[in-house]
Amino acid sequence: MPQTRDVAVIGGGAAGLAAAIGAARRGASVVVAERLPKPGKKILVTGGGRCNLSNERFAAADFTSTDTALVASVFARIGPAEILSFFHELGLETVSDGGRIYPSTGQAASVLKVLLLEIARLGVAVELDFEAAAADGRHGGFVLSSRDGRTIEARRIVMAGGGRSYPALGSNGSGHELARKMGHRIVHPVPSAVPLLVKDRLCHALQGQRIRARASALVGEKIVREADGELLFTAYGLSGTAVLDVSESLSIALNRDGRSDTVLAADLVPFMTSERLAGEIGRRIQAGWAESDWLSGILPEKFAVLARSLPAPANGPDTAAALAAALKDKRFAVHGTRGWNEAEFTAGGVDAREIERETLESKLCRGLHLAGEILDVQGPRGGYNLAWAWASGLAAGEAAGTRR
Repeated sequence: MPQTRDVAVIGGGAAGLAAAIGAARRGASVVVAERLPKPGKKILVTGGGRCNLSNERFAAADFTSTDTALVASVFARIGPAEILSFFHELGLETVSDGGRIYPSTGQAASVLKVLLLEIARLGVAVELDFEAAAADGRHGGFVLSSRDGRTIEARRIVMAGGGRSYPALGSNGSGHELARKMGHRIVHPVPSAVPLLVKDRLCHALQGQRIRARASALVGEKIVREADGELLFTAYGLSGTAVLDVSESLSIALNRDGRSDTVLAADLVPFMTSERLAGEIGRRIQAGWAESDWLSGILPEKFAVLARSLPAPANGPDTAAALAAALKDKRFAVHGTRGWNEAEFTAGGVDAREIERETLESKLCRGLHLAGEILDVQGPRGGYNLAWAWASGLAAGEAAGTRR
């Protein structure tokens, strides 16, 4: 007879490891079922390998979800201070960089190491290469089956299999499919924090060029998100931090709602007003500067292509005003996004309205708890989504470990 565990955690990523620790600290016997040969692979690449593990200023209002009250309930109990205390208790020293929290070592491997040390200390079992294919309810619990025929028996399950971003690192959408089989509605997952596909000659001409800019996402002429940061021109369109920060709304409109009226408006000179910029360009024109020099000292030299793209320059105030307008509100029609291999996060997932706010237990399948990116809960870049993973993982694990 296989051993029946109190709690089986599906997924050995951030939310799953936190859930396992939360349940085991409540005295529950716990097993983690991880699809890959090693747990925590995705943690190792977060924050460019530094692991931006949280943010000093995150709040429920920063997140979008089908149930924002659920997010608020979790963060009311496990907020920024509690997440920091959790890691400090594990022995991880942290530093703040503009509100973003990193390990003091500057290495994501340090975050994973302290989590795995605690897992081992608590006696949590880990089943590797275990891709959960089914979770069949039995009297008093579940039988979790892998695709290779192995089974795990548990009284309760915490489903923390992630979303669909970076599938090679563990999250391939199989968790959504398993949740669907167990009766849950899935809000159509789409890539988030993802580069955008744009067909514009300027992107080709400026390929590889990076500048500071202000990006605005427009759907049907309505601004739905704005961000300041880096704008990167690529062969396929646009990337950079400013673009990633506004991409969620455009991705939902394009990939979920089937909209085609999606635009990214870029202020390419956010450090100058329109009036000042037009005046400076006009002064240069009147002084007889060459067209290729009109933007020198304002933008990189490659941007002379913008001046050349204006129709029949008159070398006067109208030309200066037109060029300033083009720089301050350059419109790019967005026709798609890059795929899951380049998306940092998933927008969508298990409908959060189907989850109990206090315990993160399913309202449809008792004994099943859910945590992390598998739920329809999304935050901005900057440590917010990992904060949700730790907080929801601990909350779900503690509830599952207590109710055995």
